[in-house]
Amino acid sequence: MNHGDNTTDRFAAGQTGGGTTLEAVRTALRLTFGNTDDLAIVSLRFCGREGMLCYFTTLTSASFIMDYVIQPLAQAGDDLKGGQASALLKELQERYLSGLSSELSDQLHVLPMKLGRGYAALFAEGERDCLLVDVKELATRSVEEPTSQNVVRGPKEGFTESAATNMSLIRRRIMTDKLRFERHEIGEKTRTEVYLAYIEDEADEEVLRQVREQVGSCRMVSLFDSGSLESLFRPRGFWLFPTVYNSERPDSVCSCLLDKRIAVIVNGSPFVLIVPAVFRDFFQSPEDHYQWFLVGLFARVLRFVAFLLSLVVPSLYVAITSYHQELIPTILLTSIAAQREGIPFPAVVEILLMESAFEILREAGTRMPRLVGQAISIAGALVLGEAAVQAGIVSNINVVVVALTVISSYVAPVYTFGSNIRLFRFGLIVLASFTGLYGVILGCAVLMIHLSRMETFGVPYVSPFSVLLGRRAT
Repeated sequence: MNHGDNTTDRFAAGQTGGGTTLEAVRTALRLTFGNTDDLAIVSLRFCGREGMLCYFTTLTSASFIMDYVIQPLAQAGDDLKGGQASALLKELQERYLSGLSSELSDQLHVLPMKLGRGYAALFAEGERDCLLVDVKELATRSVEEPTSQNVVRGPKEGFTESAATNMSLIRRRIMTDKLRFERHEIGEKTRTEVYLAYIEDEADEEVLRQVREQVGSCRMVSLFDSGSLESLFRPRGFWLFPTVYNSERPDSVCSCLLDKRIAVIVNGSPFVLIVPAVFRDFFQSPEDHYQWFLVGLFARVLRFVAFLLSLVVPSLYVAITSYHQELIPTILLTSIAAQREGIPFPAVVEILLMESAFEILREAGTRMPRLVGQAISIAGALVLGEAAVQAGIVSNINVVVVALTVISSYVAPVYTFGSNIRLFRFGLIVLASFTGLYGVILGCAVLMIHLSRMETFGVPYVSPFSVLLGRRAT
């Protein structure tokens, strides 16, 4: 017999034909939750009847319970008598606890799950039902400025770890009766709340059906962040580019909802997922729509150029300096040759050494405490680059190429997009070291074929002129 069956049997033993036995329910709770210190089981008397209130102290506060549950029960007169089953609790629900969300239930096997969600269970001796009252009062992070998608001009509000707060930020911006939040649960042990947000009659029904199926068929043991769900919405196979857009900006998510897309909100994560996502989404910033059209267009083109630079500049350097020196102007070639004089490694080894060093610095700057991470990254890059040049390990032009590549990789508004392409950049460097420009061209051709084959929920990942025109898929 599994754990769920044991729980059902324990609470079923507390119910008899005449109602609920408080002592049996108390025993069942102790057996189910064991020796946990945050389970409160309070015996009380109301309306001339013996009763019991149980809840988790870590999900609410004593003052909230006292003000909104115990005091109203104390005010209930002795004239409330449960002549019929559940009549007393129903009267209390309607007259004295109407300000709180509550429900009557005779399915006591769901009691552990309800208590874990911040409900308090009120029992009365002899009553078969129990009254479940929502008393959760959690400390949550206040709405703050987003940390990963900053803008100079635009709203400064960002999502938090509370799904209710995130839905309210969306509801405040889209005031239509067609906005829907569809609730699901994922995680056998965590029972994490997941909400699908969409505008009814506008979102693609086929995409919505697929998202529902994928969320409904998910069999995860635990879910703590929306990043764990991205694999559900990726097409089958190996794809270099992300097919799920994520954002912690309410204005960006609302724009996507109005664009007939679907948002996935995970309780406990400040990042909201958007499906379907296409290539040009990762080069657009919400700030582009708050400026003059030409300025926004220039910014999008600049990001795309920076993406190309971060992708091919190291491999082009290796290919040209190793195989195609005739493509370099004579004066520049002389300068590069003078800088490389005495360097013990070929160009490809130089690039790989510096790229690896900067990747380590990037990871260290991300994981270190915020107060020292940025300082360590800047100081480390400067000291490492200068020391490597002085030691004769790499050349000055190598440091310039790698620095330009690293800076260009940070231009993409969505961090995950720039981080995913790093693997392909290393592949291009290796190809260039063997076949020169032919390897770079071959790698870029493979990348273009890869992009042209990609689809997300039936939507082509790339569309002609979409980046330049800034159009959204319909």
